[in-house]
Order: sequence, then C-alpha cells, then structure tokens
Amino acid sequence: MPITLNRHSSVPLYRQLVNALREDIVSGALAANYKLPSERELAERLGVNRATVLQAYQQLKSEGLIASHVGRGTFVCASDDRQGGAPPWQILFSDYSNRFTYHDIAAADQAQQAPDAIDFATGSQNPADIPDDLLRDVSIRAFESADFHSTQESPIEGFPQLRELLADHMTQRGVRCDADNVMVLSGAEQGLDLCVRAFVNPGDCVLVEQSTFFPALQAFRSADARVIGVPIDEHGMRTDLLDGYCKRFHPKLIFTIPTFQNPSGATMPLRRRREIVETAMRYQCLVIEDDPYGELCYSGRTDGAMDAGGHGGIGGIGGIGSTGNAGTASIASIPGNASGAGNASGAPSQRPRELTPLKGMENAGYVIYLSTFSKTVTPGLRTGWLVADSHVIARIAALRRMIDQHTSSSSQLICMELLSSGRIGRHIGRLCEIYGHRRDLMLDALRRYAPDGMRWNTPLGGYYLWARLPDGLRAARLLDDARHAGVTFMPGDMFAVDEDDSSHIRLNFVRPDSQQIAPGIRLLCDTIAEAAQGTDGRGGER
Repeated sequence: MPITLNRHSSVPLYRQLVNALREDIVSGALAANYKLPSERELAERLGVNRATVLQAYQQLKSEGLIASHVGRGTFVCASDDRQGGAPPWQILFSDYSNRFTYHDIAAADQAQQAPDAIDFATGSQNPADIPDDLLRDVSIRAFESADFHSTQESPIEGFPQLRELLADHMTQRGVRCDADNVMVLSGAEQGLDLCVRAFVNPGDCVLVEQSTFFPALQAFRSADARVIGVPIDEHGMRTDLLDGYCKRFHPKLIFTIPTFQNPSGATMPLRRRREIVETAMRYQCLVIEDDPYGELCYSGRTDGAMDAGGHGGIGGIGGIGSTGNAGTASIASIPGNASGAGNASGAPSQRPRELTPLKGMENAGYVIYLSTFSKTVTPGLRTGWLVADSHVIARIAALRRMIDQHTSSSSQLICMELLSSGRIGRHIGRLCEIYGHRRDLMLDALRRYAPDGMRWNTPLGGYYLWARLPDGLRAARLLDDARHAGVTFMPGDMFAVDEDDSSHIRLNFVRPDSQQIAPGIRLLCDTIAEAAQGTDGRGGER
C-alpha cells in the first residue's frame, strides 16, 4: 500500500491521505475486507502525527469506505456494503461551503429565535415602525406612474432612472458620482458576495475590524481568504496601526463599517476616515465600505465613550479606556430630518462632516461603497446599491449574470418613487426620532439597573449598543439564562475575527417596542447580577 504525501502542498496531509486511500479502494487496488494498518503503524510509516491518520480514517468511515471492528482492526468495506446508505455529504459538499462556520449561524439563530422574549438580538427593525400606508401608497403611485407590466425587465445594473436618483442621493451625502458608478443590488450582502467573487483569491489577506459583521467574515472565509482583525476602540478601527498591518500582511481588501459600526456602534472620526483612504492608496489595496446605518443619526455625544453602571468609570471595548462622563458634543444637522427640505430624496442638504463616507474622500476608485434600504425602509424590499469605479461595475455586472440577472423590477420602482417623491427622507426623519428615543430609554435603563462592573457606549446612531460584561462572565453562557428569564441579546464572540470575545454583548435598541426596553434591560441586568454572584436565580451554583 504505497502512499506518498507532499508536505509542500497546500492540501492538508489528512486530506491527501483520504484521497490516496479512497482512490485505491474505489479502483479495487485495495480489495474488500483488506485490513488497513493501525493508526499508530500508518502514522509511523508515513512520518505524520497519529491524529492525521485518525482524521483520515474517520473521513473514510463517514463515506462508508472502511469500518473498524473492536479487537480486530480496520477493514475495507465491500462495495455492496456501501450501497443504499446516506450520501457521503462531506465529500459531496464543496470546499467553499465547508469553510462556512455553521456553529456561528446556529448561535445567531438561537439568540434570535425566542418568540416570547424581549428581543435585543435580532439585527433588524421593528415591523411596526413601517407605516401601513407607506409602501402601499408608494407602490400604487409607482405602478400608476411608470410604464410597468409583468414582463418588464431591468438592465443588470438597475433601471437608469433609479441609478440617477441614487447618484443624486449619494452626491448630497458627500459622494460625487454618476449613474454609471451605481449598481442596484438585491441587498447589500449580495454586493459583498459579488466583491468577494471579483477580487478575492484563496490565500489573499483581508483586513477587518476585530469585531465586525459576521456574514462578512463568512463571505471572506468561504473564499479561503486570510482574515486579519485590526483592533478597535471607541472610535472604530485603530488606523494608527493600519500602516503596520498593511506593511506586514499586504492585504487585497480592507473591509470596514465606519459609521455606527456593527456590532460596536462606533463612529469613525474624520481623521481616521482619511487615514484609511490614504493607507489604501499607499498600499494599493481596495476598501469595501459597508454603510447600512449611515442615515440613522441621532443627536447626542459624539465621543462614543463608555458609561459605567450609571456613574463615571473606566470601561473598554477591546482597547477602550475612556471615562463614562466624557464629552457632550451634539450633532446639529441630522440627516433625513422631518422637514425633508433640501433635495429630491427628502434629506437635508447639510450633513455632519464626521459622517462623510470614505467613498467621498477619494476619486481614484479605491473605495467600493455598499448600502441598503433594508435598515431604513423594510428588509422585505431586498434592495441595496453599490457605488464604485466603472471598471468594478462592469466586472461585477458580468459576474452577476450567473446569479440573478437583476434586482426585482417591482422593488426598484418602489425605491424610485420613495426617492423622487421625498417620502424616504421624511420616513427616515421619523425613524431618527423614534430610534433616538429608544436609544435614550435603553441608556437610562442601563444607568438604573446595570450591576457593578458593566460598561457600555453611547452610539451616535444606527441600531446597536455595545456592552462589556463584568469580569469573569461569558456572554454565550449567559445567553441561556437570559432566554430563560425572557430576554435575548447577541453574544460578542459572534463578531470576533480570531479571538474569543466572550466579554461583550450587542443590544439592538430599535427592535423592541419602547415599552419593552426598560423591563427588558432590568431582566437582563438582573440575570447578569445573578451570574456575577455565581447563582442561577434558583439558589443553586452555576
């Protein structure tokens, strides 16, 4: 049974061994009932770790090619024994799909699937916040005013009128672009997937925030990229470290959420935004800017400082070390205010410079911008957009022909009406008032009920508040207790790149009703306090 392993190959040794043995068994070179060497014997013969042989044998057993009998050894199965069983899923699934970390998806589902609990976990808005008449009226107007019929198809890049409206919308947000630089998407995550297909080869390095949007991590890992986390603080990615990371790892892409970051809620100051763009240009790597929350801005302090249980103190998000009562600056100009004056989309003509997208800071093509209507209108609309250099638009359009051809024509017509009528600006202004109020309710409840040692930030906008648990508590373990008490959250390690971030939790303050926030935070804080005392709330030790 001659087997040769290539230690210089990128294919793991155990998989090389699986491939060699499988080929011999299927070809008949190893006959039925042939006794294979023991794990120890084969490991010594090949000069590999015993665990390598054990892993290979386990794979072949799952495929029904070999079987072990206690006291007798491991044998090749007869071909008849291999028929009629379950499909050999592990070899049928592609390497691409096998690189998904399914335990992360399962953990997210567990956190979000609690129908009777107060929901601080789910990453979407409260359906009740979408007025009943908004989409109904807009849809009627869209279909009455457009030359629409059931066979109408959109160009793959989107309807020209919608691309023009989105270009105007982005121009008023500080991004100078033409309709040719805009592609309409079936959601921003589709844009991320297309960017990965267009740019990432196996082994390419992608830099991200140390805690980031976990579907982005899945997308990069599935392409077999090396995903490296850059430390974050209360202002987002540590751009003072970025040059060193680029010099050492030579990234193909930098992925960042600079405005109301998910999960931390941090907002990157103007100086750091410029540093990211300048660094990307210096090292000739691309930046993917994800901006799903950028228009949901609320008045409040801009420093993102941590609060500490209702009193000043030292807290931390990764490397954070700011005091709880620092900074009270407010933003005077809030995008999408209720007046709706200033442009066709209803957004005001002035925006805080701090919120200028990275895409608005360069015109050489290094930044690819993604956004969506899912966080401001409704997730069911499934419409987003991408702003990029025309070379990128052309390549992504070619790739997209293999996926869905174009975004739903109906959804595009609705978005055209929302933008051209100004309804979307007035709707976002209303959301800013509602969500800003809910954020303040959550902050007030935390100040009243949080146990000693708990820290949290004050997000300027978006959906999320990022909290640090008292020392010694693990978020994933706490989640079961919280669900039992009737409240749920998202554990921080869901978003961590390569470190166990068991000390943080993400709280969505826009998902629950206003009346649920204080009771929910009280239940959560009581659960945290009980866990910190080493009890499970029923008098027993954890």
